[in-house]
Amino acid sequence: MNFILQGIARYGTWIILLLGLLVAAFLLWNGLALASQKNRIEEAVNRRNKIYILNNNLKDVEEIDDETAAITPDTIRKYETSFYNICSWHEMLVQIIPIFPLLGILGTVAGLILEMQSGDMAGMISSLDVALETTLWGLIFSIVLKGIDAVFPSRIIYDAEVLLDDHYKKLSIAELFRDSQDK
Repeated sequence: MNFILQGIARYGTWIILLLGLLVAAFLLWNGLALASQKNRIEEAVNRRNKIYILNNNLKDVEEIDDETAAITPDTIRKYETSFYNICSWHEMLVQIIPIFPLLGILGTVAGLILEMQSGDMAGMISSLDVALETTLWGLIFSIVLKGIDAVFPSRIIYDAEVLLDDHYKKLSIAELFRDSQDK
C-alpha cells in the first residue's frame, strides 16, 4: 500500500498533466474532424443538383436538373453515419473529463495518508503539497476541458443535428407532397 501511495505522491501531478494535455489535444482534433464532417453534410444538404447553362437563343441563364449529381438521400445518410462515428469518439472523450477531479482527490487522499505516516515536519509539508497540487491540477483540467467541449465540439454536434433534422423534415414533406400528387 505504501508503494502505491509513494507512486501517487511522486507521479500524480505528472499523470494529471499529461493525461489532461492528451485529452485536450484529442478533444480539439475530434472537434476539427466533426467540423469538417458537418461542413460536408451542410454542403450536401444545400446542394441543389442543378446546373446552369447559357441559352444562346434567349440570351438567358437556364437552370436544368443535373442527372450526374452524386448527392442523394443515401449520400447524406452515409455522411451522417460517418459524422456519428466521429461523435462516438467525442462521447468517449467527454466521459474522461470527470476523471480529473477524481484523480485530484486520489492525490489528496494519498498526500494526507503520507502526511499522517510522516514523523517530521518536512515530510508533512511535502505530503500536503502533493495533496493540494494534485487537487488543483485535477480541477483546472476538468474545468478547461469542459469549457473546450462546451464551446467547440458540442456546438458543432448540435448544429449538425439541427441541420439533419431540418433536412429530413423537408424530405418527409416532399414525399407527402409527391404522394398526394400521385393520387
